[in-house]
Amino acid sequence: MSDMKVPELLAPAGDFEKLKTAIHYGADAVYLGDSRFSLRGKAGNFTDSELSKAVLYAREKHVKVYVTVNIFPHNRDLAGLEEHIELLKHVRPDAVILSDPGLFMMFRKNAPEIEIHISTQANITNVESALFWEGIGAGRLVLSRELSVDEIKEIRRKTSVGLEVFVHGSMCISYSGRCYISSFLASRSANLGQCTNSCRWSYALMEEKRDGEFFPVFENDRGTFIMSSKDLCMIEHLPVLAEAGIDSLKIEGRMKGINYIAGVVKTYREAIDSLKDGGAYRVNPGWLRELSMFSSRGYTTGMFFGKQPDEGYNFNGEGYRMSHELVGTILDTNGNTASVGLRNRLDVGDPVEYLSPGLEEKVFKISSMKDKDGIDITSARNGDIVFIRVPEGVRRKDLIRREKGAGVTQRNAMCVQGEIG
Repeated sequence: MSDMKVPELLAPAGDFEKLKTAIHYGADAVYLGDSRFSLRGKAGNFTDSELSKAVLYAREKHVKVYVTVNIFPHNRDLAGLEEHIELLKHVRPDAVILSDPGLFMMFRKNAPEIEIHISTQANITNVESALFWEGIGAGRLVLSRELSVDEIKEIRRKTSVGLEVFVHGSMCISYSGRCYISSFLASRSANLGQCTNSCRWSYALMEEKRDGEFFPVFENDRGTFIMSSKDLCMIEHLPVLAEAGIDSLKIEGRMKGINYIAGVVKTYREAIDSLKDGGAYRVNPGWLRELSMFSSRGYTTGMFFGKQPDEGYNFNGEGYRMSHELVGTILDTNGNTASVGLRNRLDVGDPVEYLSPGLEEKVFKISSMKDKDGIDITSARNGDIVFIRVPEGVRRKDLIRREKGAGVTQRNAMCVQGEIG
């Protein structure tokens, strides 16, 4: 394994804060976009000036930036796309991600210096498709989620182009994301970045002559989520993907919050780094616990290992699993004191955890707290800046979290592993 190429870790950056969080926790590259031309139009995204700043910021940190231009454009979009291409010529991202052949030719004509990655939306499921895109100059292919590891290996053997796969996050029930459900039900096109996630809704049947009388589709007594897949998680199988010749491991989630971004990126960073060490790959149980801390639909390995039983894919509707919530971010540190930008209520006595190297899963009690004027306080809320004592090892930009329900009323029971102050 020591001779195996270690893949890149590619993280989502739905806005500038998420970009900084992904980079802070170890991403090799980030992908981001403009709301007008990206399939995550409802993410915070980046304005023209922010795109330029994002690329400069990432480059200073030696992190690559790939800009998504992956909508399926209509004629009315072409003029705006021409202007966007001109902007990207000056911004100089490391690559753009697209799937439309017309857009490919526009970039080749107007910005030939920009590398092009082909989106999973292009549905690359076979060698001939891969050879086509490689032959016209694509630098990387984001392979379809419907491929097995054996199919990926065959593509790798017969091509030299870069290969990328999703390894973690939400999966669209439609073929590689080519979805029209949202358009039909809500008049919002997923292929233009306006998806309403209609496949995540709960459905029941109604017979046309029995208006208002709903019949469950018997997946369980709560209705059916038959179009809603479990989330992808390949943390236990990274060597298989690396050995198959994958160049980049991609995390889904430009719509997700910084708690998700930080935890997932940090976990996969540690896992990928362990591949560099050689020897047998060992899954740290702490990685699995970390990935269970924020909202998910349960996890699956998708199609990588061939067809699974239905329960291996389908979200069962029992609710999103989430054990921890974000408390705040470390704005700065001075010795054992830190300023914190709160994202939730915090009380003296609350048990918290710091997403910092060496402090994972350790619980510390907030024994005192000051406001920005240096006055002792016992409670603060979302948006406040407070000063607290922190353990050694806490860094600027680290996140503070706590177990859901572990507020001030449960502090004495929860704080058994450590106390600051």
